[in-house]
Amino acid sequence: MQPLKSFTLALLASCFQFLDIAYAATPSSGCGRQIPGNINLTASTNVSIISGGFNRSYLFHLPKAYDIDTPAPLIFSYHGRTRSAEQQEGLSQFSNSSYNKDAIAVYPQGSQWSKNRRVRQWQGDPVADPEVDDIKFTLDMIDAIKSDFCIDTSRIYAAGKSNGGGLVNLLACDPRSAPVFAAYAPVSGAFYLNKNKSEPRCNPGVPLIPMMEFHGTGDETISYDGNNNDSDSRGPTFNIPTWLAEWKERDDCDRKNTTKTLCGEGTDSPEVTRYEWTCRGEKDALVHYRIDGWGHDWPSTFANNDTKKTICFDATRVIMKWFGTKSL
Repeated sequence: MQPLKSFTLALLASCFQFLDIAYAATPSSGCGRQIPGNINLTASTNVSIISGGFNRSYLFHLPKAYDIDTPAPLIFSYHGRTRSAEQQEGLSQFSNSSYNKDAIAVYPQGSQWSKNRRVRQWQGDPVADPEVDDIKFTLDMIDAIKSDFCIDTSRIYAAGKSNGGGLVNLLACDPRSAPVFAAYAPVSGAFYLNKNKSEPRCNPGVPLIPMMEFHGTGDETISYDGNNNDSDSRGPTFNIPTWLAEWKERDDCDRKNTTKTLCGEGTDSPEVTRYEWTCRGEKDALVHYRIDGWGHDWPSTFANNDTKKTICFDATRVIMKWFGTKSL
């Protein structure tokens, strides 16, 4: 009975670990299993997996606080086009214990195919391999990780930059993956339209999709105002206010939002406006950070591999705090 008692106490304790928010954990089948021998305990590990007939890989970070009997949150962080899993780890910093003490962080590697060029990108990109299903790849990673590690399946999250942020949006829209994730956070998201500039199908199959998005008005890669130039290799993209309006409608958000101005006047930081909506009775279910003049960069108080420019807040810290309030 002692192992059962130990597991029960650990399970109860896990309800209070992630940013001091109390949730009843939903443990995966991997709880109680020893850590696989191929996992590096002092650095992230490159893991291979076959998905949809393709050899795929991801970078896997196990936090020092991980306990085989304590269900841990799971965070996916997707890189932008031409970038890598390693670069995304350095950019998004979800492996940094000052931001994240408890959650397992996963950095998937995009497929290397782009109209005869070996460029890493994700499903949704107009030049991505149409035979590669990155939704399935994500679900296959989740299944593998849940079987080997103690995961709280009610606290799985997705974040991403640019094309990776676009995939985060597709995960939220796809009925296969939408019920699996508790919340989503794209940064400078590339929300592509179809080639005929119509809106892609978005049918989550669940009543509420918590979404937080960051975007700069000076973004020249994925414009805040959208891109209608179908001759551009990046393809047509949503106007961000229109994209937000679509999520407000899907999530049945209140008409009025709470608006707060951050940084800006009297500081060296660009002005930031935070928009927050209550949706189906859930506070801050939809959140948008509009950053005046900010480019195609991950917001941070220190220089990163996107830019040497800094801003008055760390997107990663904001995302982690918000993720900590969301659970299935």
